[in-house]
Amino acid sequence: MSDSRPSGKANEHMRSAHATEKESAFSAVDLERLQDAIRDARSAWTAPAASLLAPVETDGNAAALTERNCVFDHCAVLLFPSTLASGLRHLEERGLAPIPTVPSTVVRRRLSERYGLDPAQCRVHITRIRPELPDGARHASVEVFLFPRDSTAFDRRIEETEAEQGFEQHTAFVFGRPTAPVLESLVAAWRADAGLLWEGGGHNPHEGPRGSTVMYFVRDHTRPARRRRFELHCAGDLRDFTSRIPRETEAVRHAYTAWRRTEQVAQL
Repeated sequence: MSDSRPSGKANEHMRSAHATEKESAFSAVDLERLQDAIRDARSAWTAPAASLLAPVETDGNAAALTERNCVFDHCAVLLFPSTLASGLRHLEERGLAPIPTVPSTVVRRRLSERYGLDPAQCRVHITRIRPELPDGARHASVEVFLFPRDSTAFDRRIEETEAEQGFEQHTAFVFGRPTAPVLESLVAAWRADAGLLWEGGGHNPHEGPRGSTVMYFVRDHTRPARRRRFELHCAGDLRDFTSRIPRETEAVRHAYTAWRRTEQVAQL
C-alpha cells in the first residue's frame, strides 16, 4: 500500500533499477511504488473512515467527525523521474491522464530540511493521476510528487532513502467546508483518539482560487498501524488556525526514528 510500508525490496532492486534508468522515465522501484499507490487508492475509495484511521473506535469521535465532515481524497507517493517532461509523458502513455503540475511548497520544504538542501534548488512538482476505481470511473485519487533526477538539488541518496522509507507517502482527506469549531474538534480527536501527531503543514497559493491549506499528521510510534501519515486538505488560507496548534516536535522526531527502525528490521 502507498503510505504504510514502501516495498521492502527497495534496496534490493535499486542497483538493477539504475541500470535501466536511461530506458525509462522511472526506475523499476518507482514503477512498483506507483502501482502500490494506485492499488491503495482503489481500496481506500470505498473504505470507511474508521478503517482508514485504524486503530480507532468505530463509534469514537475521530471516526464520527471524519465520516461526517471529510471524504477520502487521495493516496500520495514521491517519485523521481529522469526529467519532469519524461515523467509526465510516461504517465500519459499509461493512460493515467496527469493533471497540469503545480510547484510543491510543503514537500519541497520537508525535503530541504531532511537533506539539508537549498529550497530554491529543490524542484518538486505535484500532479494527480486518474486510475480507474471500484465505481468504474476515473478519479484523481493518486497524488504524485515529482522530484526530477536532473534537478540541481537531486542526490542519489535522497532517492534511495525515500524509496526505502516512504516519508512523503500519506492518505488524504478533504474537509469541504471547514469551520473553526469543527476543525478544532476534528484535529483534537485525531490526536487523542487516533494517536496522530501534528507535524505541521502549510498554505499552497498555487491550488485553487484562494489556495489551499494542508495539515500533516504522523502516527505516534507507541500506536503502530498500517497507515502512518495523514493529510487534511482544506480550501483557502488557514494559517491562522494551523499556527495555533501546539507543535509536538519531540514526539514527531521519535515517530520518524521508529519509522526508520521498522523499515530496517523489515529488510533484514
